[in-house]
Amino acid sequence: MTRYELLQSLERLYPSRKDWFIADEDEGIVKVCFIVEAEDDSEELRLSDYEKGFLTGFYFTEPDIQKDRLNRDEDNDWYGVHIGERVFDLCVWKDDDMEHEVCVVYECFLNDGGFWNTDTSKQWFLKEGEER
Repeated sequence: MTRYELLQSLERLYPSRKDWFIADEDEGIVKVCFIVEAEDDSEELRLSDYEKGFLTGFYFTEPDIQKDRLNRDEDNDWYGVHIGERVFDLCVWKDDDMEHEVCVVYECFLNDGGFWNTDTSKQWFLKEGEER
């Protein structure tokens, strides 16, 4: 494989140059390094500032959420939202004292059957119940 063919393949597989770079070239050997983020063991869903802002705006302005707020009980209500290529579920419910609303965001992934699955292993609390 030539250097050109290697670079073409890399650019096709990893279009963002933020994911990889040429570390060294010597006598026809090209060393490619890939940027890999460390495994995150926290339960917090990783979101950009833009995604947090979009989700917050959606939560406070989506007509269905506002309408359901009037009759919300302890049952969970779910609302899906697409942001770019990512998909999220907002799970909204009343806290134990039924006075304050809670909203937790989860990411969704497309399964092999073509349906969206909600991954509850990582979460972001958009709105937490109030402290007494």
